[in-house]
This record gives sequence, structure tokens and C-alpha cells, in this order.
Amino acid sequence: MLLTNIKRIFIGIYSILKGLKVTFKNMFKKSVTLNYPIIKQDMKERFRGMVDLYPDKCVICYQCIKICPTAALDLAHKTLEDNKTKNITIFTFNAELCCFCGFCEEICPTDAIFLNKMYEVSYFDHKDLLKIDLMSSEKYKHVDGGVS
Repeated sequence: MLLTNIKRIFIGIYSILKGLKVTFKNMFKKSVTLNYPIIKQDMKERFRGMVDLYPDKCVICYQCIKICPTAALDLAHKTLEDNKTKNITIFTFNAELCCFCGFCEEICPTDAIFLNKMYEVSYFDHKDLLKIDLMSSEKYKHVDGGVS
């Protein structure tokens, strides 16, 4: 019984020293955490955030609408009197449906549609997620930091 208690004491001391070894090994290394939200991390090149649009680049080909697996995009246009010029009347994005796959960005021939680098996206009202007007310059105004 005495040997069992001594063995337990040595096992306890050994486990404490083993844990302290890890602590001391990492104590003087540089911290990997950020002082969030004061310091914000830059998103990586391949990060896919919210859908965004350069309206002047859009040629109204409807390819992004056709390829979207969740039908999160809606586009409508009107043809002007010369029958050659088209103007976008509606281009909306439903963030609730979007799976952020990036197909719309890949298929766009003019790079008009893209996934921005926003990762802080929150809304006060659920209805604000349903029809985000991509033609508006203030589509993501409520989000601090804006669009990159």
C-alpha cells in the first residue's frame, strides 16, 4: 500500500512536469492571436464572401443566373429603343439561399460578378438577407469595413 501511494505521487509529479514542459516551450513564442475587432485579419485570396457586382462590366448574358445551383441571383433587363442596348433593371442576391460556391464568379465572361472578402456579415432583420440589390452602391453599407 505504501508503494502504491509513492507510485501515485511520482506519477502525479511526472504528469505536472510534462504539462509544464509544454507551457515553458510555448511561453516565449510569438502570439498567434489578434486583438479582434481592433485588428482584423486579411482574408486569403481564395476566400469567398458575399456576392458583389461591377454593374458597368455586366453584359447581361444571364450565365450567372443559369449556373447558380440555389437560384440565389435574380436578373432582369430592358432593351432600349435601338434594340441593341440593354439596361439592367433588377439584379438581386438572396444571401439566405447562396451556398457561396463561386460558380457565378467563374462563369462570368467579363468578371462583373465576384465574391468579395467580407466575413463580418450580420443583419438585424431577416428580410434584409432576401433581396440585396447588387446595383446599389450601399448594398453592404451596414457592415463595418466596407467591401474590398
